[in-house]
Amino acid sequence: LPPHSILPLPFFFFFLAAGFFLQRVSSLSSSSSPQMKYSYQPDKNYDMHITSLHRYAVKGLSGDSINSVTLQEGDGTFEDDRRFALLYAGDENNFDQKHPKWLHKDNFLCAFTAPELLSTLRTEYKVDSSDGRRLLTVWSRHDSNRQSSSTPLLIADLACQAGRDEASTFFSDLCGKKVVCVCASDITKSQNNHDDNGDSGETKLSGKHTHQFGNTSSGVKNNTGDTRTIHIVNHNTVKQFSNVIQHELKQKYNEGVDGCDNELDSIQLNPTRFRPNVVVDGLEPWLEFDLIGKTIEVVPNQDNNTEGDQSQRHPLRFRITSRTVRCAGIGVDPLQPELPAFDIPKLLTKHFPQHGPYLGVYAVVDQENGCSGGQICVGDTFRVLDD
Repeated sequence: LPPHSILPLPFFFFFLAAGFFLQRVSSLSSSSSPQMKYSYQPDKNYDMHITSLHRYAVKGLSGDSINSVTLQEGDGTFEDDRRFALLYAGDENNFDQKHPKWLHKDNFLCAFTAPELLSTLRTEYKVDSSDGRRLLTVWSRHDSNRQSSSTPLLIADLACQAGRDEASTFFSDLCGKKVVCVCASDITKSQNNHDDNGDSGETKLSGKHTHQFGNTSSGVKNNTGDTRTIHIVNHNTVKQFSNVIQHELKQKYNEGVDGCDNELDSIQLNPTRFRPNVVVDGLEPWLEFDLIGKTIEVVPNQDNNTEGDQSQRHPLRFRITSRTVRCAGIGVDPLQPELPAFDIPKLLTKHFPQHGPYLGVYAVVDQENGCSGGQICVGDTFRVLDD
């Protein structure tokens, strides 16, 4: 060959290396991204038995287990679910309570930014329908009984500004950084006058819950800008995930416990670690991902209805919109915070690369098909509707 047709050795090795690099990047990209294609299969049974319901009134704090939820027309999520949040004071300019928008979780004191700290607390939230109070009670998690004789660290009525200010002060002192308890301004404010005690005279929060401090922007993107979603977790998916990662869980546990005798049989991840609104059973692991874009309807359990009441329960429908991407905030078990923290997204990606760091699905109330509200109870069933 003529000399000018032969590449000099340095260029030859350069192109050889570049080709290898591009091939490697392509290989890594294809192997690291989820390859599974999800599709609804009519021959499979997708019925889901509802085993527990949960509400998280304050973003990042522990949730309340509830037996039933009633949604009125226009409601987009469980009553007061993630209605409040602890916004870092330096980020106040990012939040407009009159025109709230979704904010990333790193703007808040929450399980993502302070999982170990918040795991030392147990909270309870109750709505008093008689007077509109929305009471947040906080205990130390070391106070195991949570009886009336226990001394709460905080009792604050989040329905009024004075109560939210109390919560702001408490959590600011706790974390050593100023935070503000915020919510959207669906507040019925009086035009009002301060009384002799300095009370602002503000009336209670309205029952209308219009803005949810969601964990990801997925709900907003898939719900025409509405931040309100329902988070559903399949217990069988969590169970399979737990079984597959047993070696890592026990190794991390044994490393973190002084004097451990290495005889721990198993560590089962609790579904509540994933902060669900609804935990379901009876569905094969990961099949919930097949339901993206499908509509599910609540089928009441006969035992949840007194005789003659069956016809009074309107069918409540949800549209499943997307998978739930997981973050470091679920590394600490809310029921057993003494266990070592685990990197759940990393473990999901390692052992289930076809799914990636996803577990759970988001759903929205199906307003488009004339759903005028309804009730969901523990013991009910989700059934997939045909298109």
